[in-house]
Amino acid sequence: MWLQKLWNDESGVLDVSSYLFFVTVVCLGMLCGWVTIRDQVTQELGDISVAMQNIDQSFSLNYTLGTLVVSKSFTDNDAGDGAAGSAPAGLDLNVPGTSEQ
Repeated sequence: MWLQKLWNDESGVLDVSSYLFFVTVVCLGMLCGWVTIRDQVTQELGDISVAMQNIDQSFSLNYTLGTLVVSKSFTDNDAGDGAAGSAPAGLDLNVPGTSEQ
């Protein structure tokens, strides 16, 4: 009895075309969101690697030991592996065009 009543109830009915449109919009939105997340995570990891390459460990220390003034220093002149002006960590997300024939 209650199953027949539930089967015949049409309140809140959703037709197939609106459901299909809704699922399509949600799937396209999720696809665009995941692509953006992938690109941003890749960019952030590249920025972190560039920051780690540019750590400078140079120091200069002057202190007095009794009447003696002592000066110690170290200059870190390692240029790193990256070329100046290149993309962070060598990551280039631009795809060059090709000639299609």
